[in-house]
Amino acid sequence: MKRDEWTIDAGTEREAAMRLAVMLNQSFAGLTGGSGEGPWEYSREDGRIRCCLAIEKGREEFCGKTGAVLADFIVSEREPSLLRRLISKRQGARADAVETDVMISEAIGMLDGETEYEGTAAQQGRARRIKRWGQPLGAFLMENSFLHLDGFLRFRLRDYQEEVKEAAEAAALERMMEWQYQEFMSLLQSMVEWQEVRVQAVHVLHSEGHACKLLDEKMKPLEKESWPAEPISDERSSEPDEQEEESLLVSRLLAASPRRLYIHTREPEAQVIRTLLGIFGERAAICPDMPT
Repeated sequence: MKRDEWTIDAGTEREAAMRLAVMLNQSFAGLTGGSGEGPWEYSREDGRIRCCLAIEKGREEFCGKTGAVLADFIVSEREPSLLRRLISKRQGARADAVETDVMISEAIGMLDGETEYEGTAAQQGRARRIKRWGQPLGAFLMENSFLHLDGFLRFRLRDYQEEVKEAAEAAALERMMEWQYQEFMSLLQSMVEWQEVRVQAVHVLHSEGHACKLLDEKMKPLEKESWPAEPISDERSSEPDEQEEESLLVSRLLAASPRRLYIHTREPEAQVIRTLLGIFGERAAICPDMPT
């Protein structure tokens, strides 16, 4: 019976190639030999992984399973390194090891399809990616006996590389926006600290979302004399979004410059509430009761 032979060149990092050989044999444990070992052998002479088998039936299944293991190896081993290169290149002199690690983790989360939920959804997303990229690898092994993994990744999985590049750019952009937000918050905190107090107290009545009413220390509507001018309304324009409402609220409170800020809310974790607490610091206090 004709024997099938495959050789995989996993690159110059021999420890990584040895890990790939272990992954392959774990996936085919018991296929050859009486001790449960797999059919793949790592050569210390040239660092390549070889397999020689007489497959009567199931050749397509064998190649497909091998392709899935190779895709798992790429996602686990090569992807973080590729993301690190892309992010470091994009960040340039601003690249920081810890921040880069955070961005790599965020990019992988995006690739795996994570949202605010973790666990099963992320695992399923990762499994779908491995299946997707394992298919062309398995198809290649059906027609070829030699696979240069890095060459295949570079020239035949360009869609994968583009997907990883987009995730790296999105993670870096999101991080940059966070930096800018923190710098802006620091500026507002400085304004609160140094500007002169104009009113003794302001009560913020938060209903839901970003909807808020401002009352003075006597629980009357706050005088609007010192408020910043609102933009001229346009009947054709849409309603202001949450970010605009939050910005207008912060502007009005900065103009009022209260000594104390009492925030009445049943949603202390709402974004607008966290923003106010971050800006006004010790001047602000949460009040769970809602005045009538």
